[in-house]
Amino acid sequence: MTGERIAVIDLGSNTFHLLICEIHSHRSWVTIHKEREYVKLADGGLDLIDEHAIQRAIDAMLRFRDLIKKYEVTSTRAIGTAALREARNGVAVAETLSRVSGIQIDIIDGQHEAKYILAGIQSVLPDLDQYGLIMDIGGGSVEFILFKKNDVAFAESFKIGVAVLYDTYHQSDPISTHDIRLLETELDEQLESLIGVLKQNQPYYLIGASGSFEVLYDVLPKNITTTHWAELELTGVIEIMNTVILANIDERRRMHEIPEERIDYIVVAYILIRYLFKKVAPEKLYYCEYALKEGVVVEMISDISNTGIRDSG
Repeated sequence: MTGERIAVIDLGSNTFHLLICEIHSHRSWVTIHKEREYVKLADGGLDLIDEHAIQRAIDAMLRFRDLIKKYEVTSTRAIGTAALREARNGVAVAETLSRVSGIQIDIIDGQHEAKYILAGIQSVLPDLDQYGLIMDIGGGSVEFILFKKNDVAFAESFKIGVAVLYDTYHQSDPISTHDIRLLETELDEQLESLIGVLKQNQPYYLIGASGSFEVLYDVLPKNITTTHWAELELTGVIEIMNTVILANIDERRRMHEIPEERIDYIVVAYILIRYLFKKVAPEKLYYCEYALKEGVVVEMISDISNTGIRDSG
């Protein structure tokens, strides 16, 4: 097993991720190659994946396939999430991508997605002395997992990803106060169960695992910094998010910490994060770069170690 190379493809609703690892001893691994493509499958909503998005997805999968061959990977898993499971043509798109790339795609449900995200974060983040709330913001869905060591108090996937919220509520630029109120009203309805659990389990720490939190990581001071995670300073976080939410697209473009690919979706992402702070503010804020794909790596290594069974691909 040592020295074997494995790959994970995370086919997200906004971004496709490729992670290639080499297995070392004691079920550890090192990253050989990783990258992402902004495919935007959920651009325009989750109802139907359009032809332009399908072509972007095909191009990304073919490039990932070539990289997997280049790095002599022996086992590959490709995981489809919200867009592929929710869109009317999601299964057909996954079948097309599998056929053209030769890589089998597994479409997982929200609970399975949350399980992988938790496994990925727990593989690198030390045990916390309070409950931690993982918040993984995707294009089609947002996963929330409240946990403390082996106790998982809450784990749900909500269809409030940034592509969905943008298409529904970001009707002007800058976004209007009226549309913010409408968005927050939907969050009141969608996240009622989550807010109730958080109020019962205070204090808690927020663990951000997405590109939107990556932007906060770039601008906020750090209390603790490690290779794969950091504790961020909470002071000023609301002001930073308010500045972005109130800005128009040209003003956001001049904010160099925001990648061009996130210029549109960052506003609704920050409204979503800010909503959580307003309802039940966390005591600490963490950013972790590990999430779903690393959780799949943990499972793959466990399967290979225990049974020697390898996924085809």
